[in-house]
Amino acid sequence: MVRPITVSFHKIDARTPQGRGSRLNQPLLGLMTTDLPDPLRKQSLSPTWLLLAEEGRAAGWPVLFFHPHHVQAGSSTVRGYLLGENGAWRHGTAKLPQVVIDNVFVHLARTDVRYAATKRTLLQKGAQVVNPRLPDKRGVWRTLLQSAAVRPHLPETAALQGADEVERWLDRHESVFLKPVRGSKGRGVARITHMADGRYAVTDGREQVLGAAALRRMVAARLKRERHLIQQGLSLIEVDRSKIDLRVVLYRDGTGNWRPVATVPRVGQTGQAVTNLAQGGRTETLEWLREELRKQRLTMPTREQIEQVAILTAEALTPIRPTLAFLGIDIGMTTDGRLYALDINPRPGRQVLSMEDRRNAYKYLIGFCKTLL
Repeated sequence: MVRPITVSFHKIDARTPQGRGSRLNQPLLGLMTTDLPDPLRKQSLSPTWLLLAEEGRAAGWPVLFFHPHHVQAGSSTVRGYLLGENGAWRHGTAKLPQVVIDNVFVHLARTDVRYAATKRTLLQKGAQVVNPRLPDKRGVWRTLLQSAAVRPHLPETAALQGADEVERWLDRHESVFLKPVRGSKGRGVARITHMADGRYAVTDGREQVLGAAALRRMVAARLKRERHLIQQGLSLIEVDRSKIDLRVVLYRDGTGNWRPVATVPRVGQTGQAVTNLAQGGRTETLEWLREELRKQRLTMPTREQIEQVAILTAEALTPIRPTLAFLGIDIGMTTDGRLYALDINPRPGRQVLSMEDRRNAYKYLIGFCKTLL
């Protein structure tokens, strides 16, 4: 049962910075983020979060936006911001919400000691934390391999143990990818191809050709810095030498089921190994991709088939993180029409989502959060 809580807030505006105190007697949904509003400007918070605030208010469950550093463990309270009925931000202190959506950027979540302490506090106080961190890429891949439904959609992948492994893998595959196990946004990904003259073409944001000894030194240097996966390269569809995959963004709804809210082709820069927008990629429409494949006399799977692979992948991960609520799953399509899950993103960027997509996503998200109360 949800117990109403008393929250003390005051309105903030340019004329009365401290405002006049007000009382709010209802439960709150927490959104933990470093993207907080400037209380003096209504539109200062990202339009995405304004949509979430509006959807929460419409569902009778106002959203409290707070920074992970603003949780007070001793008093079980947190300072944060609410969007009022009149569109003005209210700032104040509330009891810790019973459900908190974790939307702290991955790089901060990995390095900020105070964030880690806040997560422990929330869990110790009995809060449900939505969308907790996944294991690193090794842990994710081991989990996916246990799913008979997902296994046919996985490229061969393993933890990279030594520099000489790359050459052995290239005896079996036309190309391989090296991926940092804690990488995100395509950073640090390298594609390696064995050339006809015995040398190796390496693409990792730049293009270079290396001999065997130089390749081993490069791989050894990478492994010294951080652990990597090695993954089979696939004959993915391309347009004008630009690699293409599909980002499927999924949210869980009020029944706990995964619902696709957007399926968007991503096109990498010419000759590059990744399609991530952070690495210069761009988005296109499914209609554009269907027409490009028609020109190449290739058949495009249906949207439902593409999304089904993403749903199966998300379902395989749910048992290890029962409060997973949103994911971005990258689906690769080979020239023979097969579909592969290439990467899983627990904090998918919202650039690929239209405002309508985002509104639908937040309706699902709030419905799912209600099931955790």
